[in-house]
Amino acid sequence: MNKFAWLMLLLIGAIFATIQPWLAGVYGLINLVTFSLYYRDKSAAKQGQWRIKESTLQFFSLIGGWPAALLGQYHLRHKTQKSSFKRILWCCIVLNSVGVSLLCYQQWHPLFNAYR
Repeated sequence: MNKFAWLMLLLIGAIFATIQPWLAGVYGLINLVTFSLYYRDKSAAKQGQWRIKESTLQFFSLIGGWPAALLGQYHLRHKTQKSSFKRILWCCIVLNSVGVSLLCYQQWHPLFNAYR
């Protein structure tokens, strides 16, 4: 899972850089924020402090931070036991992947038609 998340983070960042370079920066920032949210939530859980809402973690996964969410789960050993959270995370991954695929198709569709 760890290698998959790193690979997807790099691959999607490269795809966004070919579409719009600023989009790769936004994608990187979203993933940085997502990982930091996982880190803060794990720290809060250890210290018995206020936690970050699961819906916040899931929102950042949905908007593109899912590679960092997977890395946070793996490296921090956080949110790995709750099956309902993991199901929603994988739904976010699928929805985001479909969105990225549609964006890529929309961007590159004229190029593919030129070769027919």
